[in-house]
Amino acid sequence: MARRRSSEAEQGTHKPLAGGSIPPVGTDFSTVLGNPPGTPPAPPSFPSQRPLIGLEQRVLARCHAAALPPSARIVVGFSGGADSLALTGLLARIAPLAGLSVTAVHVDHGLSEHSADDGQRAAEMAGRLGVPFRSERVRGQLRELHRGVGVEEAARRERYLALGRVAADLGTAVIAVAHHRDDQAETVLLHLLRGAGLAGAVAMRQVATLSVPWWTEGAAEPPIRLTLWRPLLDEPREVVRGYASALGLPWIEDPSNADLLIRRNAIRREVLPILECASPGAADALARYARLAAEDDAALTAIAERTIERMHTPAGELSRRELLDEPEVAIQRRVVRLWVKRQQGCLPLSAERVDAILHLALPRDRAGHVEIGGGITVEAVGNVLRLAGAGGSRSLSRPRLSQGCAGPRAESAAEHREDNA
Repeated sequence: MARRRSSEAEQGTHKPLAGGSIPPVGTDFSTVLGNPPGTPPAPPSFPSQRPLIGLEQRVLARCHAAALPPSARIVVGFSGGADSLALTGLLARIAPLAGLSVTAVHVDHGLSEHSADDGQRAAEMAGRLGVPFRSERVRGQLRELHRGVGVEEAARRERYLALGRVAADLGTAVIAVAHHRDDQAETVLLHLLRGAGLAGAVAMRQVATLSVPWWTEGAAEPPIRLTLWRPLLDEPREVVRGYASALGLPWIEDPSNADLLIRRNAIRREVLPILECASPGAADALARYARLAAEDDAALTAIAERTIERMHTPAGELSRRELLDEPEVAIQRRVVRLWVKRQQGCLPLSAERVDAILHLALPRDRAGHVEIGGGITVEAVGNVLRLAGAGGSRSLSRPRLSQGCAGPRAESAAEHREDNA
């Protein structure tokens, strides 16, 4: 018996192929979406009578699993590229079934002479998808706004600031971005090549809380807490691109994606293809490693949260004696990170600074201090470690949980560095 094509197997049924499994490379999504084979796909009308295909069903299931607020408004980061086009089309398709409202937001970073044209094209695509559209432009020069970081990181910061502003204006905190499985694999490699620990290996989470701004230097806006949702994180790039192609809307190609001086591009275009040749399925294995690392990271974090309760004082200081009596250095490091996070929010804390704080605790009667960035200092005074501001004044009188980084599913600044929504 001839094997049926995946698109034919999915048509006319609410059951996705192989229980919602990812269709094989080469699936003709234009047929799945109702366009005649061999003809250019027409812009989608999303007729209510057409059954959901497997990818749409999986995204709908993830929407329910994400436990988004009822009748949630979702702000979608919409560059107009293939991935964000696919995500916006998918969310527009499931929105009536999930009780969602979707707004596409395009951010003009001002990095290209064609950026205004890209914004116009993005607006036209959103209109064809029937999705409300907002355009935001970076207010000033990126390098001036964010001194000391690269242009990619500066653009990323402004992008999330803009998405956060629109979300606040719409009365929501839910941001959807189009990272997929291959982006996850790239992020794992980037973090490991920096020498990241287990939290870095987690890379990106499908649902996470994020404080914006997550940086401290030069941040002019008060932090807001966002829910970051990545419904395509388990989908391969070819599946996402196949769905985008079937929508029949020519997407925007970012010329900077070809620049191999950008590390992520070099990983995507040169390193991962070599890994796939040497070990087929490497991208999927890296993404699976991130999921396993997330489970281990959550378990260790829970241990650290229980351990810190006997270590901190009512004044928010950390007992040197209790810290050093903890036999596991891995838990000591997590306690230090958790202590700083509770006191100072999403202040980036490198592994070197964590070890410097642990060294400061030895011996237990020696005074000293360690600068940890953002004008914040850790001081060793008597039997305690305490945080002080730039002028040496105590920063807090009691421990608190940062609004923007609360919970085990929060993303730290270090975890978020290499995202490229």
